[in-house]
Amino acid sequence: MCISISTSRIIPSLPEDVLFMIFQHLSLQDVLSIRRVCRSFKDITHSRGLWVLILRKEVWDRDVPTPRFNLDHLSSAQIEKQVAISLHLHLNWTSKSPKVIRRRHVTVATPRARITSLHFITLGVCSCLLSFSLKSRVEPRTVTIECWDLSSLRCKARRTVQWFGGYAVNSDPESTGIIAIKTPYVEILAFDPSASSADLALIPLITLNTAAKSILSFSGTTVIFRTPNDELKILDIIRPFYEIKLEDRQPFPDSFEAVLNNEYAIILRPKTLALYSLGTFRRGSHPPSASLSPSQVHEFQWRIDSCVMQRQISPSAPYLSRDSKPSTLNILIRYSSLFPWPVNLLHHYTLYPNDSYISSATNKHSSTTTGFAITSNNLPYKFPPVLSQTIVSPVRLFAITDMALGPYGTAVWFDSHTDYHGEVGQRLAGLMLDREETGSNNITAADQVSTMPSMVFGAHEKDDWNRLAIDEGEGRIAVGSTTGEIIIEDYAERQ
Repeated sequence: MCISISTSRIIPSLPEDVLFMIFQHLSLQDVLSIRRVCRSFKDITHSRGLWVLILRKEVWDRDVPTPRFNLDHLSSAQIEKQVAISLHLHLNWTSKSPKVIRRRHVTVATPRARITSLHFITLGVCSCLLSFSLKSRVEPRTVTIECWDLSSLRCKARRTVQWFGGYAVNSDPESTGIIAIKTPYVEILAFDPSASSADLALIPLITLNTAAKSILSFSGTTVIFRTPNDELKILDIIRPFYEIKLEDRQPFPDSFEAVLNNEYAIILRPKTLALYSLGTFRRGSHPPSASLSPSQVHEFQWRIDSCVMQRQISPSAPYLSRDSKPSTLNILIRYSSLFPWPVNLLHHYTLYPNDSYISSATNKHSSTTTGFAITSNNLPYKFPPVLSQTIVSPVRLFAITDMALGPYGTAVWFDSHTDYHGEVGQRLAGLMLDREETGSNNITAADQVSTMPSMVFGAHEKDDWNRLAIDEGEGRIAVGSTTGEIIIEDYAERQ
């Protein structure tokens, strides 16, 4: 920024509101530089209003992930600090070889237990990691649930249960119930902050007597489960005796992902992506004896080996409620093959919102829903999903793979590290997914140019990494192993 001598004499004498209007058009670097000119400039560049604008322009408008915070409660200095943390993290996170700022290790309570899943969650204002570990593959198996406080790595909650058929972590961060698990009943577990010890902190909030074989999905108060007859059903724990069967032509799914909203459910199975309208289910008017048919179904060309599906959000609105308007869905798929290993490609599909969709008006204080129903002419999403890119990801015979998607568009996964000589070795790789719409729904795998991973977070000379979780806003990755060890890596500078 270059200012003439005559101009430099005039500008400091301008009214403060005029200076503020000028400064809000400056770049971040210019704002940091101009505060050293004089005291009045320094005062204006420390104003809260200016830093709110900088946060929006330099961070949110550029889709840079930010930690969870309440903007209304932050001072000017705190907002400035959040801007600096977010921009430095984004620069590191998206580099070719992101630098680990801090690496920590924890081991689950049960020796040599196998990590079955990892989940970053928030309890109040505390960032936590939820781990599930399995001790034995002999029925009845026992699973240990542990909640780790990420500021101290202290275990805040622990519970060991006999596990009879699956669990799901609540995808709605605002809900009281954290976990739905089959034990052999269906239990909804919650965190008790007043508990005297970690072993007493995970308590049953609700116990359901429903006949369930396995728990598949949990969001808000809605649970999707499979019955002993292999029927797919949905229920709301507020009305536990009202169960509706979802039409399902794919028994025994090897992979299952679901995104639930008050108005609809999108379910990803081994061969199909289906959208169900939940209007009659929410109102309680759907006959329990009748199956709920999907409003739209897309069938994939090949069978899915593993998958993950995530709603894409904006940093300016980091936590979408289940009532929010449809947002883009990112879907990451690894297909099966005819051989005893999956294909060496990841496929990124995008399901785009339908801009012409007219949502029903839901009264949050009642169970009645009025307005426009979901029909073939009024769908919240445009089917079929668009194949946005394919990603090269080699997998050796019988090698362990896992993948995770962040809501801001980060994809991370395990695959085989081919630079190591021999038959073992894993790589933790990643890619910032393409957020731009291609404009065509008729793209096939043959039309796509394969993309290489843009980030390599690390490599491992063994094959015992098996589970993965990411928290983009906080810049964290958690890696679980078959030996019960968890590695937590921080990529953000925290003062």
